[in-house]
Amino acid sequence: MTDSKPIQAQSMLEAILQSAVGAIITIDTKGAIQTVNPATVRLFGYSESEMIGRNVKMLMPEPHRTRHDGYLAHHMATGERKIIGIGRDVEGLRKDGSLFPMHLSVSAFEVQGAHFFAGIVHDLSARSRLEVEVSRQSALFQAVFDHVPEPLIITDVERRILLVNPAVERVFGYSSAELAGQSTAILYDAPSDFVRAGQAFVYIDGDGEQKTAPLSLRFLRKNGEAFPGQLARAKIRGPDGGAAGILGMIRDITLEQKQEDARLKTQRLEAIGQLTGGVAHDFNNLLTIITGNLELLEDHVSDPRGTDNLKRAQGAAEAGARLTSRLLTFARRRRLEPQIVDLNEQVRAMLELLTRTLGENIQLSTRLAYDLWKTQIDQSEIESAILNLAINARDAMPNGGKLVIETTNVSIDGSIMFSDGPSAPGNYVRMSVSDTGAGMSKEVLGRAFEPFFTTKPTGRGTGLGLSTIYGFVKQSNGNVTIYSEVGQGTTVNIYLPQHATAHESSEVISDRVPTQSSSGETVLVVEDNPDVKAVAVARLKRLGYKVMEAETAVDAIRQLSEGLAINVVFSDVVMPGGQSGFDLARWVASNRPGLAVLLTSGFSEDVMRGPDSDHLQVLRKPYTQKELELELRRAIMSQHTKL
Repeated sequence: MTDSKPIQAQSMLEAILQSAVGAIITIDTKGAIQTVNPATVRLFGYSESEMIGRNVKMLMPEPHRTRHDGYLAHHMATGERKIIGIGRDVEGLRKDGSLFPMHLSVSAFEVQGAHFFAGIVHDLSARSRLEVEVSRQSALFQAVFDHVPEPLIITDVERRILLVNPAVERVFGYSSAELAGQSTAILYDAPSDFVRAGQAFVYIDGDGEQKTAPLSLRFLRKNGEAFPGQLARAKIRGPDGGAAGILGMIRDITLEQKQEDARLKTQRLEAIGQLTGGVAHDFNNLLTIITGNLELLEDHVSDPRGTDNLKRAQGAAEAGARLTSRLLTFARRRRLEPQIVDLNEQVRAMLELLTRTLGENIQLSTRLAYDLWKTQIDQSEIESAILNLAINARDAMPNGGKLVIETTNVSIDGSIMFSDGPSAPGNYVRMSVSDTGAGMSKEVLGRAFEPFFTTKPTGRGTGLGLSTIYGFVKQSNGNVTIYSEVGQGTTVNIYLPQHATAHESSEVISDRVPTQSSSGETVLVVEDNPDVKAVAVARLKRLGYKVMEAETAVDAIRQLSEGLAINVVFSDVVMPGGQSGFDLARWVASNRPGLAVLLTSGFSEDVMRGPDSDHLQVLRKPYTQKELELELRRAIMSQHTKL
């Protein structure tokens, strides 16, 4: 009787071979295929008869195809098990010529004294597709993470920082290396804000997921400046569904707050204007009755004393009429009579009057742009504005000083923030009136355009000068800025739209000179005003520059003395600490002559310049990003030319 156990075992092995998911191939010592299972047929696309007897390298792409016979020969000659018993990820070649990733394991065995090899192949196409998809999603996540304009911070559950995006570096001033491993407490203005951020201020969304409602907090930059912001957080879940970390997004609302303040200021001025316009209109009606009746009384008064009284009353009524006219201008209810005007001609025509008005102890000078654009405005109003500004400057310089009237063409790209909000892009003619007087505090500056607000003694001013100018300029589709430093002086800038005829070019002047992006230079920004510095730093980074920061000229000189490696200094002129931007520029010229210097100031150049500073470039505030790009590149190239 035949033993059935070997037959059953052989049947089981055959069944396993036929049903195996992985491809199983046996070859002899010459590489000829001896057997293949159905999985091999499905995987490679050949029929069994097409593979049996042929060299197994038919299933391999180069360079394995060429090397395979050598591997076998080397093993048979030396017994080295280089290809035996070790799984490898390689590529397979299908009948249709397509390649696919596979895992190959090889083993050696003997049958009746003959040597054979068995190869087990697993198709890795699905894993490869998964890896590609994971790689794609990782790249997508990294791109989004890197380019989201809001700061993104990933922490562990203990709120230790693991990863930050570039926006964090831009907003907070820390490098990613400085923040790695730190508690997020470093980013908050007060411990109470850190505590509030960590508390369970959560809501449940429609999918049952816990998220944080945006929370208003105070944050802290590296330079010590606090700023308002909003924080939103979400849990990062691990494979087991538990919390693996926290994603936080912070929104710096400094600019939004400024815009809101500007909007409220505009609304306040509009409300005052409506009230003022209504009062002025009614008062004009009363003045009409008064002046009319005074004229009628002239026929009935013969006493000289009565005649004098009538004349004084009529003079007062006429002064009241002029006052209401100014009120109506502020309220934008007075009908303007616009004409095409050359501001240079207007200034020249008024020089004699201004000289007499200012007196001998005030030096009057002008810087009038060549080829100034025309503007369409009410000629009498601009004359009144120039005279009012000159009188204000005279009153701010009781002991004498300098007054400069400057005109220039400027192109605004919408990035300049005026007192009542962002600017309207376009070409403008700018007239600046600068003095070296007492200057204004921030509180006074905030109310400068309000009617009846004045810092002059009783009887010395009506408080309508600047408010009237504001109303006239806004009615002319222009804008006004005031730059002032206590003890340094004031500059009032009036922006009036360019009037371009069909024969005149309205080309943006900042595009006339070719420029180029940063070549990796590093800029030292020297500015004591944190808001102004934040804008400058953001603009420079957008232009591709690396940025270092200093609070004052004294701080900048200290850093430069210690060997700070930079290419150009971009500095404000007026700063605390006893040294100005001009002092810093002179120090650089003597001690670091290879550095380029670009200064910036809200004052006219003639007001600020010293006797030995004519060679320095000064960029006037407010400036556009294009002007900054152009002037900074010009400063760098000018320094390279000297070298």
